[in-house]
Amino acid sequence: MNGPSKNSYIKYDKHAFFTYSSKNVETFQHGYLGIGPSFIAGNFHLHYPTDKPLYLNKVEISLIGQESTMCESIFKQINENFNRIFCHYTYNTWEIADYQPVTNLNLRFNIKLEDDLPSSFEVDYNIYTGINYILEARLISNKNVEKIISVKCQINRWCLPAEPLERPIIMKCPDYDKAIEEYKVGDTMVKCELKKFLWNMGDEISLYVNLTSLKPTMVDINIKKIKLQLIELQCIAKNNTIITANKIESTKVIIDKKKLSTLPQPSKNNYSFEVGMRIPSKNSTKFIPLNISTKMFQRILMTHRLKAKIEFKNGSHLVFQSDIGIINSLTPKEIKEGKDKGLIYSENS
Repeated sequence: MNGPSKNSYIKYDKHAFFTYSSKNVETFQHGYLGIGPSFIAGNFHLHYPTDKPLYLNKVEISLIGQESTMCESIFKQINENFNRIFCHYTYNTWEIADYQPVTNLNLRFNIKLEDDLPSSFEVDYNIYTGINYILEARLISNKNVEKIISVKCQINRWCLPAEPLERPIIMKCPDYDKAIEEYKVGDTMVKCELKKFLWNMGDEISLYVNLTSLKPTMVDINIKKIKLQLIELQCIAKNNTIITANKIESTKVIIDKKKLSTLPQPSKNNYSFEVGMRIPSKNSTKFIPLNISTKMFQRILMTHRLKAKIEFKNGSHLVFQSDIGIINSLTPKEIKEGKDKGLIYSENS
């Protein structure tokens, strides 16, 4: 039967198990949570020997969502172990007045998901942070729980692609006054801009760089190279204070002399150009998409950050940075097909 692997089970019994809703799917989740109706569907099976039946009068199926963090550090004097259930749906899938012996029972279930549920994720790197969902079957006889079968249930969330902002984001240079938006190197003013805050996983992120010479003409392009870097910070917070964090970095991209030579040439005292890097796709990165318009986390804080280091030929350099949002989205074709089939909410709904 088509269902989750044995390793996915938290509590396992070879005679009681879950399967997906059909042989053509590899997940319990259906639909596009966040941009359309979504639900969990599947089957629960009991197959016991005829000479060793299970005596039951009720089977309950539950979906449980949990926020968890864990960190132990003697050096930093941190001992954090936090678990919070933020959703718990329970349905009576099968029930009779009195308990009876059961050897074969096949039950279907369908659980509607609230639109504000966050995506599943789990990171165990220096500190542990996770949003986990569990499907649980409770086998009840004489008002006592006889058995509990539970399995991990992956839930994904989607966003619609983001449009460019009317006013671009001016990247900050952390070594300077926070109010300053233009920075000086020698006789050149430097500014970096982002046209969007939200970027899709797999997108090419674009950074616009503007150099303005304080002299009448810009005789020489004084940039030696530009290094771009994407960072994800996975933080544990308590009482609105960050107590520890994971730092996940993507592959760095270096725009060197050879690549810079292919960019447009400066015009008089102004030099503007665009550089970028590919955001890793969801299947090729540890990055976790931003959860937008979901239930609030109590301990977990997630931040994505773009850093740009511009090195100049005179030996000086500037570091620019800006927080961004990385989201899980669909292609325009997938969105159109989803709307046509009613799988994605229309703009008027």
